[in-house]
Amino acid sequence: MAGPLPVNILCGYLGAGKTTLLNHLLTRATERVLVMVNDFGDVPVDASLIARQTTDTIQLSNGCICCSMGGGLFDAFDKALNLRGKVDRLVIEASGVAEPRRLASFALAERDLDCQAVLAVVDPLCIAERLADPRTGQVARRQILGADALFLSRADISGRVALRRAARLLAGMNPLASQHLAPDGVLDQALRQSHDFNALSALHPADDRDGDHRNLFASRTLRLAGPVDRQHLLAAISRHQRGIHRLKGYLRLSEDALPQLLQLAGGVVTLVPVEGAGELPMDRVVAIGPDAGCIDALQAELAGQEVRVAATREGWA
Repeated sequence: MAGPLPVNILCGYLGAGKTTLLNHLLTRATERVLVMVNDFGDVPVDASLIARQTTDTIQLSNGCICCSMGGGLFDAFDKALNLRGKVDRLVIEASGVAEPRRLASFALAERDLDCQAVLAVVDPLCIAERLADPRTGQVARRQILGADALFLSRADISGRVALRRAARLLAGMNPLASQHLAPDGVLDQALRQSHDFNALSALHPADDRDGDHRNLFASRTLRLAGPVDRQHLLAAISRHQRGIHRLKGYLRLSEDALPQLLQLAGGVVTLVPVEGAGELPMDRVVAIGPDAGCIDALQAELAGQEVRVAATREGWA
């Protein structure tokens, strides 16, 4: 009979770089890795990016799995366990607001799963601001406290001063977690660490009053009527990104033949041409952040309308 399936939880605040680290793992893995990805809504951007690296993907797309998908998560675990013998490891890429302590508890409840290290990705350019924000600080803090290994992303553009400041900040918050600036040579080793269920996060339990992330984050799928002008798009995002921490989706630009992958992560907007877009969901962009008004304003501006809709919260990711 097959032994317990090793499972790792990969977390990190919105746009920190989780998918980049995961794809690094998949392109260099010596094991057969099954990925469970928690995408939001009907635009599976993260799942599509991962699918280019592996065909072994289980997609969860009904919100943040750590607070609203108990049954769905256990069903996904059953699917993963049915693949034992064909896969060697399960990696869960959690939503950008997931809390690792909760997810580790889910994994611990499955006796056929071996919960190994929780990895958290941290953007050194944004982490101090995220922690200081009264709306998002607790989420970012719990991710750091619940991690066994911390990976600082964007080391190539952050600069030595920012990296040193972030490293000192993280060490002060969670001195038990290892820190890494690059995944090369250490990622496999980090994955195989055991998860410390007596980690610092156990000393800082979540407050049930703000445990449901729908009370903290607004999220909406922006549906575009057709190709948009690049400069108009970038200017609109710049005006409203104060309250939008993540944008991701595929769209068409009026001046480019190829579809584009739009992302806002860590305050940086990128547009990357996509070859062979095929059946990717086009002209739909997920916007996530603590300010529903900013999302409404961006949606209205891209549609060429004035803001007439009330702020709503559809979900989170």
